[in-house]
Amino acid sequence: MNNFQNLLYSNPDQYIGYGNPNADICFVGKEATGMLPLQCGLGSTNYWMTSLPMFFDRIKTDNPGDSIWKEGHTWNKYQKLYDAIFPEDAAKPGTMNFEQHVFVTEMSAMPAATTNEGKNASGFEEQLALRKQKFFAHPYFKGFKVIVLACSDYIVNYGDRREIDSLFDVTFDINGGAHEIGPQNAFWVHHSADGNRMVIHTRQLSGAVSDKLLEEMGAVIRQHLNSNINVGVEKPTASKLRIGMSMDECRNIWGNPQNISKNTSSNREKETWFYGIQKFLILKNGILDMINE
Repeated sequence: MNNFQNLLYSNPDQYIGYGNPNADICFVGKEATGMLPLQCGLGSTNYWMTSLPMFFDRIKTDNPGDSIWKEGHTWNKYQKLYDAIFPEDAAKPGTMNFEQHVFVTEMSAMPAATTNEGKNASGFEEQLALRKQKFFAHPYFKGFKVIVLACSDYIVNYGDRREIDSLFDVTFDINGGAHEIGPQNAFWVHHSADGNRMVIHTRQLSGAVSDKLLEEMGAVIRQHLNSNINVGVEKPTASKLRIGMSMDECRNIWGNPQNISKNTSSNREKETWFYGIQKFLILKNGILDMINE
């Protein structure tokens, strides 16, 4: 059983999140602005075990009124940060693609429209402490090369309260770890002892967060990821599948999928072929675009 499946089984009543659970990067916000009950709602354990994976390419014309397209929305900022990390894969105007390459969750499992509403909710502190102890302490989170804790004081790392250090087994970079961009725009960098894992602590990425903050943070993350590439070692591919293969070639190697989800827009037909909870292929216009195993 891999770490993500173990996370699901050991957290049956916790909010899990969205995005690609096998990604190298994890974004952690404060809380969702709204969700269905944890036992069966979107992003819940039950949803991950019984439904389709929770990540998509999003196209504005499909739902132009969705708040995610507003400048100050957290997901708009997440996309800008992703574009700064991977400018070669930056989303085209009117689209979002960060969910396919990032896992997104929340520090608090209690939905709230604002931070004040969240903090003033009954039982907030107790559930936040339990979530850190049970959810974020799970070994799954030590598998990410980069974690961005975009949740300000929902987690602290000063004095005797070393929550980031203890949860993620990292320490603050004393020399050069503080990046002060401007008023209310800063981030702090931590690394594991072997240097392979980076944890960044910053403000909630919404509202007036500056593009300069996202650009500098993206550059730091990109440098870290590039410095941890094993030069000369080819990353294993899934069962000899290769990006760019046709549908028939995919079937010849992995066989027929258990389920197929289709999404069609004016210029693209996207199919997701499922072979289990986390094993699937994404094909765009009949060509293999992504392998997840």
